[in-house]
Amino acid sequence: MRSDLPKVLHRFRGEPLAVHPVRAARAAGAEPIVVVVGHGGDEVRAALDAGFPLGAAPLRYAEQSEQLGTGHAVSCALPQLVAIDGPLLVLSGDVPLVRAETLRELVAACRRSSAGLALGVFTPPDAQGYGRILRDAAGLVVGIREQRDASPEERAIRECNAGTYCVDLDRLRTVLPTVRRDNAQGEIYLTDIVAPMAAMGEVIAVALELEEAAGVNTPEDLALLESLAAGR
Repeated sequence: MRSDLPKVLHRFRGEPLAVHPVRAARAAGAEPIVVVVGHGGDEVRAALDAGFPLGAAPLRYAEQSEQLGTGHAVSCALPQLVAIDGPLLVLSGDVPLVRAETLRELVAACRRSSAGLALGVFTPPDAQGYGRILRDAAGLVVGIREQRDASPEERAIRECNAGTYCVDLDRLRTVLPTVRRDNAQGEIYLTDIVAPMAAMGEVIAVALELEEAAGVNTPEDLALLESLAAGR
């Protein structure tokens, strides 16, 4: 973002980016909400706590002191959820246009899934940089391959991971500790829970609108999403 400000605190429609997915989660009925923070964590906490009215259920926070990947971030949140079972929504703080209706659809799909997992998918005009959805001959989701680890054939796949998930907490607690870091980035990918969970049953893919899956990585991305939001 060419700025010292944490990315999720850049303004989108007059508010910090991260306020928007949190608001969508609340509107979908998610409770509690755990925000994983790292760089600029104190600033993020202050901005989010100020972004919601008094009387709203307080947010919980988890610290990710080392940036070891998306799976690691989720594992940092789990201690805040020790007494909770059922479906867990996993959202990104830089994806501001995800809808509460879509999140409710993901929760319903997760409850139907014999694997205990539903994930958002989309088909961008350019798949560069996105994880590719792997399906078997029957069309069932069997995994996700990150761009850096994908073969040329896998990179030709256009259906991509939107980075929005709903997963059964009990299944997640079993599978996530088995995920290894033997990939191009040496990170714990949350996407690596998909293959073992697909071996347990059917993983359900929920199609997202392009704007719901669009994240912010540059000022240009932010300006584009502002224009999309204005047209809603």
